[in-house]
Amino acid sequence: MKKEKISLIEYIWLFIIGAISGYIIEISWYFLKHGVWINKPGLLYGPFKPIYGLGFVLIVLIMKKFKEKKLWFKFTLGVIIGSVFEYICSLFQEYVFNTSTWNYSKFNFNIGGRLYLPYCLIWGLIAVVCIDFLYPEFKKIINKITPKLLKTITIMVSVLMLININLTFVAVMRFGERANNITRESKVFKKIDQIYNDNYMHKRFPKMVAVEKKK
Repeated sequence: MKKEKISLIEYIWLFIIGAISGYIIEISWYFLKHGVWINKPGLLYGPFKPIYGLGFVLIVLIMKKFKEKKLWFKFTLGVIIGSVFEYICSLFQEYVFNTSTWNYSKFNFNIGGRLYLPYCLIWGLIAVVCIDFLYPEFKKIINKITPKLLKTITIMVSVLMLININLTFVAVMRFGERANNITRESKVFKKIDQIYNDNYMHKRFPKMVAVEKKK
């Protein structure tokens, strides 16, 4: 069997599509549970949840070589990949940004408050849907776009996304640092503190809380 190659451009679009899909999944799930629409983005601007974007990329990268395997195998592999990835992301956010966006401590069947076992099963479902349905359709659409046009659009979108990600990175870092009374004298950081103050961050990321800085 010929080994399937994925280009950098395809990975970029997999990330973007996954990030948007994750946003839709999160707000839809919250509405089904609580009957209320809530904005739950992962970046300062736009309907993006980067954890799902990275998860989508990771799932395709690992599982594309197993797409001919049985359904139960792909589902189980998806649960493992998604759960490990979510746990690492939780640790990264807490230790790097001094913030937390999800905590399952109040639920039974949780692992360190970072994983909730029933939700881990959703990663398995997402993995199967991604590798069996979304990714093949994605490839068809990508292949229909002329390479030059695709490259141009990808560069433009990538620049905007990188700016968005970096701004979010700094704003979230400062949110956690302010909660731990850490000041920055740089004019850039002071401007960030002014624009993306605590009130703004609470409104933009209603589920995010600051945690005590790890010694």
